[in-house]
Parts: sequence; structure tokens; C-alpha cells
Amino acid sequence: MFIEISHPFYPEMPVYPGSPKDEFIPVERMKRGGNANTTLIRHFLHNGSHVDAPFHFYNGGKTIDQLPIENFIYESPLLIDRDLQEGEFIRVEDLELYGSAIFSADLLMLYTGYSKYYKNIGVYVKNFPALSAEAAKYIRKELINVKAVAIDTLSIESPTEGPQFDFKVHKILLDGELYSERPVIIYEDIDISKALGKKIKRVYAFPLRIKGLDASPVNMVLEL
Repeated sequence: MFIEISHPFYPEMPVYPGSPKDEFIPVERMKRGGNANTTLIRHFLHNGSHVDAPFHFYNGGKTIDQLPIENFIYESPLLIDRDLQEGEFIRVEDLELYGSAIFSADLLMLYTGYSKYYKNIGVYVKNFPALSAEAAKYIRKELINVKAVAIDTLSIESPTEGPQFDFKVHKILLDGELYSERPVIIYEDIDISKALGKKIKRVYAFPLRIKGLDASPVNMVLEL
């Protein structure tokens, strides 16, 4: 059995504060005499359910088309269930609650509880929970099997502290040089609530191979 946990894309979907909205522009419509229904999409790559490549914050980092396809398949996903309030963080101690399982995981799915506000855009986009910088360092230095982190908010990073501290969490995770290990790619705006209570066998999250760019829309699928 398979479950999709990415959000659908549409022009009115919630976006990170200050990001441009998507546009769906009809090119042809049969009801207006066209030969087919065709559409042009104007899409900001960090809107909606998407994956960040290292190039997002590093000029020398790999672009979304350069990452190996196996980076997007996860055999040992682990759901981190922490019901957080506005402005709170997932911290190292939250990860340590999962004992030895945290060390074999190749994907951390961070459930903060904010999925429930998705349709309440005024709440969903404002000071949402995020991953702390200390937890990001812990993932990079101690959890050597982790290839990726997914979160149920618009960004892995606090919308207040991220800009203030030069997007430290993104840089810690995506850096493929400083920690002498592989970069940890980032999935944002994923509806992890659909994974709660499920026995997850495997996760697939294939991006579009957009040449030379920093991110891609993604459809994350759970195999149960």
C-alpha cells in the first residue's frame, strides 16, 4: 500500500513569508474553442512540498540534477513525533528519545503538529516550529546514516531566527565539505500527519531533474 504525503500545488497554497505566489496561466482551453487544455505554470521552487539541494546555499554545492537517485529512496525512515507550539524547536533531546533507532535511520521525518494548520494560512506561515541549530549539528556529526530530513512546516528553519543567523540550519545540513560527510538534503512543507500510526517500510521522494538549480517540487510517497 502507498500513501502520498506531499501537498497539492495550487496558486493559493501557503508560502514562506515574502516568497512569490505561484501562477497557473491557461494557454488553451477547449471550452473556449482551443484544440486542447494546456497551461503555463509560474512556480517558485521553494513553494509547496519540495526538496532543497546543496546549491540552495552553496555555489559549489550539487544542484538538484546532480544528486544520485539513491539519495531519494529511504529504507530506514524514522518518524519523530513532537507536538510543538509556535516558535518552538526540535532539539537534540527530542531526537535522543528514539534511542538506538535514531542511529540506523536514513530519513528523519519531523512531525511538529503544524500540519493541522495548513488550511489556516494565517497561523501556518507565522513563526512555525523548526529544527534547532544544535540538532542540525547532531544530525550531521552523530547520525551518519541520515541522508535527508523532512519537516511538516514551510521551512526547516525558524522564520525569525533563520534570517537573523544567516540560515545556519540550512547551511549545516546542506554543507558537503565542512563536516567531511555527505550533505543532508531537506524536504519542506510535507504533510507528515498522514504518516502517524503507520508502519512505514520505505519512502520515495523523486524530484524533477531541473538542470543546474537549487530545488525541485517533490511527491513524497510512503510504502507501508
